[in-house]
Amino acid sequence: MCQTGRLNALIHISLFLGNVVVLWCVVACSKTHPAVKVLLCALFSSTLLMCLLVMPFMAHVGISKIHCNTHIPRALIWAMIAIYIILTKMEILYIAILAFVRNYHVTLAVWSYTRRQVKMFTAVALTVGIAIYSTAMTTLLLGSLWGGMMDNRLGIVLVNVYNYIHFLAPVVLTIACYFSMMFVIRRNKRRLTSTLPNASRGQVMDQATRAMLAVFISNLVFVLPHSIYHVLPLDFDTFTYLIVHTILYTHLFVDPLVFLFFNLHHRQRFLHALKSYQRWVSFRPPPSSPHTASTLPLHFTSSTSTSTSTDGKVVAKT
Repeated sequence: MCQTGRLNALIHISLFLGNVVVLWCVVACSKTHPAVKVLLCALFSSTLLMCLLVMPFMAHVGISKIHCNTHIPRALIWAMIAIYIILTKMEILYIAILAFVRNYHVTLAVWSYTRRQVKMFTAVALTVGIAIYSTAMTTLLLGSLWGGMMDNRLGIVLVNVYNYIHFLAPVVLTIACYFSMMFVIRRNKRRLTSTLPNASRGQVMDQATRAMLAVFISNLVFVLPHSIYHVLPLDFDTFTYLIVHTILYTHLFVDPLVFLFFNLHHRQRFLHALKSYQRWVSFRPPPSSPHTASTLPLHFTSSTSTSTSTDGKVVAKT
C-alpha cells in the first residue's frame, strides 16, 4: 500500500509539473501575442486544476476501494463530479476557440492580405464567458438530475443532448477549423508558386498552430473514448470503466508533452532552463562553514618585507 501511495504521489507531481512548465513557457514567450497567451493560459490552467483537485480525489477513491472502505461523503462526490465536468468542458471549448480564432486570422491574412490579432478584451471575455457558461450549464443539469426534478428517461435524454452539444460539437468544429486552415494555406502556397516560381517552400503551419493541433489530436485520442462510453446506452463492467478512465486521465500528462515537443520555441526554452539548472547544480560550491579559515591570498606591496622573529613567528615589515 505504501508503494501505491508513492506511485500516486509521483504521478500527481508529474501531472502538476508538466502543466506548470507549459504555463511558464507560454507566459515567458515574447513571440506569442498577449491575447493568445490569455487563451493558452486558460486552457492549461483548466488541466492544472484538474490535476490539483480531481486527480487526488480519484486516487483517494481508488485506494478506498482497495481497502474496501467505500464510505465517501455524497456531497464530496457530487462536488468532484461537477468540478470534473466543468473543467473538461472548459478544456474542450478553449481548444475549439483557439482553433477558430487561428483559422479566422489565417483565412483573413491569406484572402484579404491584412493581419489582425485578437484583442485583449475579446480574449478575456471569451475566457471568462466560457468559464461562467460551463459552470452554469453543468450546475443546472446536475441540480435538475440530483434534485429529482425529472424522471430517469428524461434525464438520460438531456444528458445525451448535453454530451453531444458540449463534447461532440466542439470536436467537430475544431476538426473543421484545422482542415480549413490547411486548405487555405496550401492553396495560397500553390498560388504563390504559380506566380513566383522561385517562391520558397515553407511549412504549412507555424509553431503555435502545429502545437495546438498536436494537443487537439491528443485530446481526440484520449478523451473521445470516454465521451463515447458515456453516450452509448450500454452497461459496461468495472474493467471497462477502469480502462476508459485510465485512457482519459492520460491526456493530462500527454498534452503538455506534445505542446512542448511540437513548439520549437517552447522546447528550446525548456531545454535551456533544464541545462542551466543542471549546470547550477553541478558547479554550485559547497556551503562554507562559519569556522573555516579564509582562503583569500595575502597580497604584499613592493615595500613590504617579511622576517622571522626569535620565537618563530612571521612578521611583516614596511
